[in-house]
Amino acid sequence: MMSAPILVRGTPRSSAGFSLVEILVVITLIGLLMTLGYNSMQNAMENGRVVKCKNNLDQIGQALISYKNNRAKGRWPRDSGARFLLTMYRHKQIEGRHAEVFLCPGTSDINDLGASGEIGSSYEEWDNITSDSLSYAGRDVEAFPIGGADLSNQVLAADDNEGRPNHNVATNILYGDGSVLTFDLFIDGADILAEGEEYEVLGLPVGPESPWEPLQVLRVD
Repeated sequence: MMSAPILVRGTPRSSAGFSLVEILVVITLIGLLMTLGYNSMQNAMENGRVVKCKNNLDQIGQALISYKNNRAKGRWPRDSGARFLLTMYRHKQIEGRHAEVFLCPGTSDINDLGASGEIGSSYEEWDNITSDSLSYAGRDVEAFPIGGADLSNQVLAADDNEGRPNHNVATNILYGDGSVLTFDLFIDGADILAEGEEYEVLGLPVGPESPWEPLQVLRVD
């Protein structure tokens, strides 16, 4: 007599694909990685702009020193603010495409609005120069003449931070010996930041109203 076949119930196979929870976890991780990558890229780009701006001020500083020593018999430019710096353009210490050094890559300033449309042509009309055609504040030599043998603590120029900061939390500063310092608000400006959180957004103001005394010797206009 034949026995009845024995049926063995197999274990159920798991359904193919991902569950909704797994998909949401993957999407969240991808978004997090993209955010971290974007922030890193933005920081790298900002650091690059700060370095390029610092190089601009270095070139301006070398031109100013050369002008003083070789063309002006030891005297600094007599004009103040923007024109203190643009004396270098007027006397062809800096000319042509080299006039790009007056523009910080962190700003939207432009200097080619003159009649010729060439780089630096905004500076051709000396009496009509505006502060948005360059990105740096120059020494106010009328109110603060440059004097003394030690030029390493004499501020000649800096990011103007006019309306908005040239850089997020840094300000580049040019001194009379040609050196350029990058002032970081969070590292170097603890005392300044304590006076008002707005400096975190607006950058470090320059000119007579600056909260940091060394930058009060500058003029934006």
